[in-house]
Amino acid sequence: MRDLPHDPYIKAIVDTLTAAGLEPDYCWTSDAESNPYDGDGLDVMLNAAIVWTSDSPAVDTDRHPDGIALLWDHPADQWQWAERGAHGVLTAEPVFLPCLGRYAHPDSVTACVRALLGGQPVPEHPAVDSHRADQVRAAVAQWVAASTGGTA
Repeated sequence: MRDLPHDPYIKAIVDTLTAAGLEPDYCWTSDAESNPYDGDGLDVMLNAAIVWTSDSPAVDTDRHPDGIALLWDHPADQWQWAERGAHGVLTAEPVFLPCLGRYAHPDSVTACVRALLGGQPVPEHPAVDSHRADQVRAAVAQWVAASTGGTA
């Protein structure tokens, strides 16, 4: 499996979640999903899914009987989340999280996830970007340029 430009950022998110006692059950990154967003010239997009099943001790199963999924898509400007249903299918379209911009700091993602997993309101104010946001932006821009035949 090859490295993708958002892998280091997603790994930092998972590492921070794990250190906070919110270890996801699994996570994946991809560059093969169809791009549902308009106007950027990409047929596919970068994305990631971080998933907590009902087996996770962090999940309030009274609120989320089958767990939740946290989703990151490029070119979306914000993280998204959705409840999982039976067999891991999302129960509804993912909901954007205005508090988590595309490159939100891992600590902010962790605070938001803690609220989601516990069935609590998420923070209202936008998070600061990760201290590595510029590196990730540059790597993603190179991927976009290579994928569209343009320049970064």
